[in-house]
Amino acid sequence: MPSRILFQIPLATWPYRLAMAAVCLIVVLTICGWWLPRLLRHMRSVLAKSKAMAAFGIAVAIVSAAIGVAPLLLLIALIKNPQAYVTDAGVMKESVFYLEPTSITWDQIRQVYCRGEDAGTISSLEIVAKDGRGISLGNTHSADFASMYELFENQLGPSVVKTCNFLRKS
Repeated sequence: MPSRILFQIPLATWPYRLAMAAVCLIVVLTICGWWLPRLLRHMRSVLAKSKAMAAFGIAVAIVSAAIGVAPLLLLIALIKNPQAYVTDAGVMKESVFYLEPTSITWDQIRQVYCRGEDAGTISSLEIVAKDGRGISLGNTHSADFASMYELFENQLGPSVVKTCNFLRKS
C-alpha cells in the first residue's frame, strides 16, 4: 500500500451492502432454490415426450441459472468491498476479481472528469491515464469529492482537471 493515504473511498458503505446483499440472496435463493429444481423435475417428465421440448427446457434452465449468477457476482463484490485510495503517489483502486489493483501515478494522469448532482455536489470522478487505463470513483456518500476534486486541481492543473458537469433536473 502506498505511503500516505489522503482519501479512501469504499465500493459501498455498510447500509448499501446489507440492503444489496439481502436483495441478491433473495434472487439467488428464488432462482436456484425454488424455481430451478421445479423446472428440472418438469424437464425430466418432458424429456420422455419430445426432444424439442427437452431442448427448449434445457435452454430455459441455462438462461435461468445465468440470471441467478449475476446477483451472486454482485454479492461477491459487495462482500469483498474493494477500496479506492488517493495517495501522495497517485490513485489506486482495488479490483474485485483480479489480484492486481489499478494504479495511476500523478504524472501518468491525462484527464480527470467530474460529474455532479443537481444540488451542486460532486458525485463521481473519472481518472484517465495517458495509456488509456481508467479509475472511476463513485459517490458512496462516505467520501468528500469536493475536497478530492480540489486536490486534483491543485496537483494537476486546470488543463488536466475538467470543469464539473452538473446534472439538471427538468
